[in-house]
Amino acid sequence: MTIAPCKPLFLTKFDVAERQLNQAIALFFDRGDPVSIHTLAEATAQVLYDLKEKYGVTSIFRDNDRIRDEYKNVWFATLFKSRNFFKHADRDGDVVHEFKEEFNHFSLSDAVNMYLSAKKAWTPETLLFLVWFAAMYPNIVKEGTDFSALVECFRSGPDAIPINDLSFFSQVLSSLRSGKQAIPGVVLELGLPE
Repeated sequence: MTIAPCKPLFLTKFDVAERQLNQAIALFFDRGDPVSIHTLAEATAQVLYDLKEKYGVTSIFRDNDRIRDEYKNVWFATLFKSRNFFKHADRDGDVVHEFKEEFNHFSLSDAVNMYLSAKKAWTPETLLFLVWFAAMYPNIVKEGTDFSALVECFRSGPDAIPINDLSFFSQVLSSLRSGKQAIPGVVLELGLPE
């Protein structure tokens, strides 16, 4: 049996971040491994943050100007504790780490926000995640905006979105990705717009 040679991929850093983010969100809605989701989300966020000058992105967490300078190292150590634990073993090979799946909600949110600033378009994954996140954490959404009114519609009434049913979001994602359903402004193509 002969194995056909694999066709190489030619990827920019943005392409890599986009693929990682879409995969992390798909895994999230499929209730995939939370460690893998976190690793992909944090890798995405770091790549996009490293390219912040090029794409004009800001990070909700990394660019927080409400943290005093003398506490920034503590802030970042806490913020990246899980990410670093999942990537390295040079200093803590025998340590047991407590990880809460809710960390993924915020890592993905930060990555999605940076991604949207760069791409200036939605993918099915980013749109569905932001809808889920805003509906899950409505108190974070600024009141009195069109977006907060939309979030309230998602959360209440006879057609409320089943926020705690991630399989619902997974099914919608499959439908959007297959092209069976379309939403204006949501793109299926990878890469930055020309």
